Amino acid sequence: MIDLHTHHERCGHATGSLRDYVTAALDMGVKVLGLSDHTPMFAEEADHALPPVAMPKSEFPSYIAEALALKEEFARSIEILVSTEADFFQGRMDAYSRELAGYPLDYVIGSVHMFEGRDIFDTTRWETVEDGEEELAAVKGRYFRAVAECARSGLFQVMGHVDALKGNHPELGTVPAPAAADEMLRAIRDAGAVMEVNTSGGTKMHGGWYPEHDLLERAHHFGVPLTFASDAHVPERVCDQYPEVVRVLHDIGFRTWTVFRRGVPRTVPLA
Repeated sequence: MIDLHTHHERCGHATGSLRDYVTAALDMGVKVLGLSDHTPMFAEEADHALPPVAMPKSEFPSYIAEALALKEEFARSIEILVSTEADFFQGRMDAYSRELAGYPLDYVIGSVHMFEGRDIFDTTRWETVEDGEEELAAVKGRYFRAVAECARSGLFQVMGHVDALKGNHPELGTVPAPAAADEMLRAIRDAGAVMEVNTSGGTKMHGGWYPEHDLLERAHHFGVPLTFASDAHVPERVCDQYPEVVRVLHDIGFRTWTVFRRGVPRTVPLA
């Protein structure tokens, strides 16, 4: 088992220490665990720009140091990958590139949480959007193109929860936006990145995985590699629904996961 997306108490909206996530993974027999808490808001002037969202900039060195120490401590029992999840802000990523280049990261997850000026999980954003399929498809298409731009930036190895816009608006899940979806998938593939199968949709109104089954099938068609992500914000969710995901992906035709070591991808069996 693998899990490349976890958080912990430093980010302000998760619980448990890094050691708690390692212990939970060991108890489950996980072979590869990614510690990937949210980056600070490096593009902001304040040290702690958004306390409920991410750690202070001054805390990031100690986060990396602790993760590296756990990597060494548990090296005989589990492979720990040191990572972070960074928000993508069009035109404002220089500070992220500069800061992250100074750390021995195995990979970086790129996620679009802010879209058209609002948090994607903000339920009030849908009060001014018509529920008709045409309008929802247009919104979904714009989001997919934002994720495509995130991939094209070249800053990330893993693309996080690529259709999470549906999280608190379930109607969006099955609305088709095939042209934009294909553009996004090709962008991920062409950037040499991978797409995660993220099971944290169950913590939102939608209740499913990110992405939808249709996107998984299209990803297989375009040759987009995958990795697994619980996006756990509590230790108990490490590898949540992993066996179910493996079964679905195997039926589609996938046979491997992709993991990273200092930015270099390698495949492991889908098991």
